[in-house]
This record gives sequence, structure tokens and C-alpha cells, in this order.
Amino acid sequence: MRRPILLTLSLALLSPTPLAAQPKAQQLAVFKVAALARANVTSLSLQAAGVADETVTIPGDYLYKRDLRAKVFDLDAFLKARIPNVDALAAQGAQIMFWCRDGYAPIAKLSDVLGHGGLIAVADADAPAGITWPDAPYKNTVLNADAIGNYVVWRTAQFPAKPQPWGLDTIYILPAGATLKK
Repeated sequence: MRRPILLTLSLALLSPTPLAAQPKAQQLAVFKVAALARANVTSLSLQAAGVADETVTIPGDYLYKRDLRAKVFDLDAFLKARIPNVDALAAQGAQIMFWCRDGYAPIAKLSDVLGHGGLIAVADADAPAGITWPDAPYKNTVLNADAIGNYVVWRTAQFPAKPQPWGLDTIYILPAGATLKK
């Protein structure tokens, strides 16, 4: 699976203990306090956001290595419904972190993500009834539907450098000075 990464913030932290010296649970607590906003990504939160689902074809999907027809929700619309000041935060240089169930947490400039065709894929539109995602080979393992869960994809392959995490649990909006330490 993907190697978890730890978040450190390059701002004055609430704790006098250096972040690297703190247990992982404390690091996560400091991270959550420092986040400017967050949106949990669940079936209920997607529906509550009032964003209609759609079926789109993702050309050359990153995970499945083929064109993928997926049931998706627009990422921008979801963020704007859950975080009303998201545009202002992007203009201030905020960053976006996609926190995944396995600890993977890619980060990008929020302004580089908004308006670029991000989608939250929730199911393979061509999967048999009762199956959200078929198994997907990844490195030396196979991911099942539970591991794939909610999956960030892009309308076109034009943005291959954008995060494409699966198992998406929570989206955090972080201050401009937030950095990741692997």
C-alpha cells in the first residue's frame, strides 16, 4: 500500500514540543486544529451537499489503466457547498489535502485544484449490480472496492500531476504555509 506521510506545519504550532517528537496521534490532533476547514467525504455528505451525481468517462484512468465510466460528483461543487469560503481561501494561497483511509495524504495548492475538472468518483458505472468497484491491480497487490472507496479523478488526462487518491475520507483546507514531511 502507499506509504503514510506525516504533516508538519511551518507556522507557530500550539505545542512547544517539536512536531516530529510527538506521537502520531498528537501530530494528527495538531494538524486538525491547524486546518482552516474540512469536509468529510461520505455518501451522506455528498448527498447533503446537493451536488447531483453524473456518469462520465475518464480517459486513461490512473488506477484502472483504461478508459473508465464512473459515477461521480463534481469536486468544486462539493467543496463550495461544504466550505462556503473556499474561493477566498484559494485566493489566499490555501492548500488542499486529500486524507485517505490508509494514511496517504497528497497535498496541492487549492488554486491549482479548483476549476480544473476534479471529480469524486464513487463507483464504476459499468460494474455489475451490487459492486461499486471491480478489483484493481496496484503495484504488488490488488485493491478491492472497500480500499478504493471514494476516488479523486479528473475529467481529462490533461492534469496528470494532480492528486488522484483513492480511499478518500476527508478533505482538509490548510494554511498557505503547511508543508509535508515524509
